[in-house]
Amino acid sequence: MLRSVKSQIILATSLIIIAILGATAYLVIDQKTKEINQDIFNKAVSFAELTHERVITNYEDNYLQSAFAHFDREMADVYSLNEDIVEASIYNYSGKALYEAEAKGEIGSEDLDRIQAIYPSVKTTKGRVVYLEKADPGFRSTNLNGQAVDSISDTEQIENVIYPFRDQSNIARSFSIGYTVTYDALFQRVRDTAIRIIVISIAGVLIALFIGYLVAHHITSPIKALTKGAAQIGTGDFTTRIPLSSKSEVGMLANTFNNMAADLEESTKAKIEHEKLAKELELAAKIQRDLLPKELPKIENLDIAASLSAATEVGGDCYDFIVKEKDGNLLFYIADVTGHGVGAGLVSAINNALIPSLMDTYDNTEDLVSNLNKILKMKTAPNIFVTSVIALWETSKNTLQYTQAGHDPILHYQSVNDTVAELAHGGLAMGMMEDIKDKLSTEEVQTEINDVFVLYTDGIPEAWKNEKESYGMDRLKASIKTYAKSKTAQEIHDAILQDVRTFMGDYPQADDITLLVVKRTK
Repeated sequence: MLRSVKSQIILATSLIIIAILGATAYLVIDQKTKEINQDIFNKAVSFAELTHERVITNYEDNYLQSAFAHFDREMADVYSLNEDIVEASIYNYSGKALYEAEAKGEIGSEDLDRIQAIYPSVKTTKGRVVYLEKADPGFRSTNLNGQAVDSISDTEQIENVIYPFRDQSNIARSFSIGYTVTYDALFQRVRDTAIRIIVISIAGVLIALFIGYLVAHHITSPIKALTKGAAQIGTGDFTTRIPLSSKSEVGMLANTFNNMAADLEESTKAKIEHEKLAKELELAAKIQRDLLPKELPKIENLDIAASLSAATEVGGDCYDFIVKEKDGNLLFYIADVTGHGVGAGLVSAINNALIPSLMDTYDNTEDLVSNLNKILKMKTAPNIFVTSVIALWETSKNTLQYTQAGHDPILHYQSVNDTVAELAHGGLAMGMMEDIKDKLSTEEVQTEINDVFVLYTDGIPEAWKNEKESYGMDRLKASIKTYAKSKTAQEIHDAILQDVRTFMGDYPQADDITLLVVKRTK
């Protein structure tokens, strides 16, 4: 029996050592890979930043002068500075390849955006493109529109870096250099690490067998005492005590209840804090709901419907309809603050509070947005911004004036020809820079009876049915066209939302969903 226990302990000890070594090997290789991934990314971007002017100078001084031998020597010297860069390509602003180690001709539209961008960009092996806006320190990761995105993580590998060269004194000198990245060095270092770990693991198993034998021999003595004591208790002798002073699990058994009591106390405190936080979030959500209009205004020639469904307790969407007292015109807007939670909700509340106080000061939506942006930029964090559309319905003219600040386009159902058009959009989100007046997009739209305007946040087109398929703009336009002939704005609104919910099924809502429907009735 004792030999069987020893064998089991030896086996268990060996398996534990093997498991530890295996887990350690995995963690070491994984950490090493992540560190090298990040190192390759940082070095590639720094290399591109340091060498792009040198590459362009070499291209102009040697390649264009047919001094190809000098050009190749210079490029070889450039490549020697970073073993992870295997190729550099030069493109002009229109996307034409001026020099490539392996000529590929005209490039695709996605890469053309990168070549024409003012900021450098990287493309991962999975096709994700991240633009790198110069910041202090380092770079700020954005998309093509300047919106903040996740930085390149240590689990991602990059395929290439495109770095722009712009001569402010000579527009014709506009180039972009593409640097192709290789991970051969990474794979070699990982292989070397794996070999070393295998050697260490073999030695560890041998040591484990020896340690297991010693441990098994040490454990059998307390087991004998426990067996004898258990037999005495089995006969009814409850005064039996096992005199063990070991600090092992057996000796620590008496302290378990004390530890459990301490754990229960901590668990109770944590539960109280959790309930307190839940109450605070519930209160924040109620305050945010109270900032939304209780009743929609009655306008003689308009029918209005609106709703907001937050993805979490506190969301970042907001809207409002406000009648201007001096002329009876209707000001309404929709806005989407980056992110979710209390932070986004607070900025949303600030936005909702500021607009009514500012709207009578300015006669047009563009000035209103411009000055609202200045306040938001001054009062909110640098990484918080607000996309918005602020519109003004001029009752006497039956026209819609609106200003776009980086929000999704208004969809206009035109009853005359039974079509749905995207109104002009663009502009820059509020809170990104202090003065955006020259970047705003303001338009005025003439309307006909039964025309419908639909304003929404990106929670609708980006509503997911599964991990691969989203609702999209085409479905939204088709839904509007189908239901815009309904009698009331509320019926149109409800039908669109029902179509979105049916599409989503049981898939969880990932973003706030806000929908405004405005219909001209006469």
